[in-house]
Amino acid sequence: MEEYTGLFGVDIAIKKLRPDAEFALYNTTFTHWECPYNTQPPTWDEINEQLQRDIMKLNTSTEV
Repeated sequence: MEEYTGLFGVDIAIKKLRPDAEFALYNTTFTHWECPYNTQPPTWDEINEQLQRDIMKLNTSTEV
């Protein structure tokens, strides 16, 4: 997951929540969902929570 360090956005949040899934979105609707583990797409609450964690981590980072 290190390739997403310092990045945030809806697509990054989804990849962090379901790393091996392939997906497509139209606004807030998943138009394509394919996951090798047969998982369901994350809810928008899950996505928003991941976004907030990513933003907080970015805002509190001490790396230069």
